[in-house]
Amino acid sequence: MNWFFQNSGEAASGERDVVVRKSSRRSMQFTNLGIRKDLLSPNLRGPLELLLSIIEPSASSGEEPYSHLGHEAGLVIQGALELWVGERRFRLEEGDSFAFASTEPHRCRNPGRVQTKIVWVITPPSY
Repeated sequence: MNWFFQNSGEAASGERDVVVRKSSRRSMQFTNLGIRKDLLSPNLRGPLELLLSIIEPSASSGEEPYSHLGHEAGLVIQGALELWVGERRFRLEEGDSFAFASTEPHRCRNPGRVQTKIVWVITPPSY
């Protein structure tokens, strides 16, 4: 799935596997969901995936929860996030963080009127 992250620029020689410049982030747009994910990790070959998720107002990951192997953690850096993990529902605000086993069914939604931005970590990489 690494292919789906489109690189908007080329990394300078020697930086490719260490640094991701803002202007060179790979991005995946889920236009039907109102979600964009920018890859902050240099690649997906390591043990974790670091993303900046941008969720438009009222957008969600879908009505049905999903699960997969691994773990996830995140930090809300702007806006608000509703997060369902199993049967539990949480409302997170700017500065709040979370972590859970990805094997638990989960989904999320932006309940607010402004974009929600989250730094999201997934291990192992799921894309």
